[in-house]
Amino acid sequence: MDVLFISKHGSMYRYFQYLNRNLELCSAVVDYSPKFHLKLHASSLSADEINLGIAFHLQRKKAKYDFPEWLWLLLRFYYGIKFKFYYRQFSSVINRCRPRCIAIWNGHRLPEQAIKVLAEKLNIPVVHFENGLLPDTTTFDFSGVNATNSLPREASFYREYENKNIIIDRDLVVRKFHRAKTSHAKNKTFYATLPDKYIFVPFQVKFDSQILLNSKNIKTMTDLYQWIQLAEKNSDQLLKFVIKEHPSDPHKYTELYNKNPNIIFSNRDTKELIEKADAVITVNSSVGLEAILLHKRVIVLGEACYGIEELCYPVKTKQQLSEVVNQLNEWELDISLVEKFLAYLQCEYCVPTSWRNPNKKHIDSLENKFKNI
Repeated sequence: MDVLFISKHGSMYRYFQYLNRNLELCSAVVDYSPKFHLKLHASSLSADEINLGIAFHLQRKKAKYDFPEWLWLLLRFYYGIKFKFYYRQFSSVINRCRPRCIAIWNGHRLPEQAIKVLAEKLNIPVVHFENGLLPDTTTFDFSGVNATNSLPREASFYREYENKNIIIDRDLVVRKFHRAKTSHAKNKTFYATLPDKYIFVPFQVKFDSQILLNSKNIKTMTDLYQWIQLAEKNSDQLLKFVIKEHPSDPHKYTELYNKNPNIIFSNRDTKELIEKADAVITVNSSVGLEAILLHKRVIVLGEACYGIEELCYPVKTKQQLSEVVNQLNEWELDISLVEKFLAYLQCEYCVPTSWRNPNKKHIDSLENKFKNI
C-alpha cells in the first residue's frame, strides 16, 4: 500500500476519503474507533514514550479546566492507558496494511502521537495535513505543522528564490465567533473608531498548540497583555494598542477591557485591523502571516515558521519588545523579500486550494508530492 490515511470521523475523515477515491495511489482510510484484533503486533513502550505521547493532551486539558491535583494524577494514568491502546491498535492496522507512508491531520492529538511513535520505530514517513499558510491552500509536510514545519528559516534562502510574479490571493479567512461569545462579541463598544496610530495585537486560543508548544515565554493571553502593557508604558503616548480576542476562544477577558486606556479591545474585521495598523505584534498567530501578506511589519514573540530575521522582527524579552516598538519608524519592510517568501509558499510549499474545496489542481499537486517520496 502506498498511503494509509488515518483520521477521526468528521470533515477531515471525509476529505481523506475524497483523496482515497481520487488519487492514483494504492491507499486506504481508517478512523480512530476501537477495533478488535486477535493478535497485537506492537513493540513495548517505555515510560518516557508514554509520558511524551500524552504530554500535550494533558497540557491542553489543564489550560481548559481547573481540576484538583488528585484528579490530574488519575487523568494522567487514564491517558497513559488510552495512548497504549491506540499504539497497539494502530500497530495491528499498520502491520496488516503495510503502508509506505502514513497521512494524518495536524499531529498533536493523542491518537496521532501514538501513530507517530509507532511510525518512527517502523521507519515509515508521516505526512501532516493542515489548513494552508496562504488563503485557499492546504499544508502537506513531513516535518510537522506550524513552528515544526519544513520551511527554510533563513532570509537568504528566499532572497535567492526566483519570484515568478504570480498572483497571490490576499483575501483573508473570516472566522466566526464561538457560540459562547456570539452575542457578547456584538457589543457596540468593540466597534468604536480605531485610533489614528496603533499596533494591532491578536489574541490566540489559550489552549491552542501554538501557545502550549511553541511559546516559551508567553503561556496565556494575560501574559501577552502584560508584555503589551510594558511596551505601552515605554512608548510614544500617541501610540495605542488594539487587541482582538480570538473568535474561536470561548474565554472572555473582561478583567482586561478597561484596565489601560491606551490598550483597546476591538472586534472589527481582522483585515481592517491589520491594514490600518502601524505594525502587528503576535506570539505566533496565523494573523502574523496574514499581516505579512498585507505588507505590514510583524513583531513575533514566540516560535513561528514565518518568524524569520529580516522578514519579521523576532523578539525574546519584554525589554526588547519595548525597544522595537520605539524604533518602528526606523524599520523599513523589505517588500522584495516578502514577495519572494510568499511566492515560495504559493509555488513550492502550499497545496493549491483548500482541503474543504479540493479540485483537480489540488489532486495533481498531492500526487506529485506523494510520488516525490
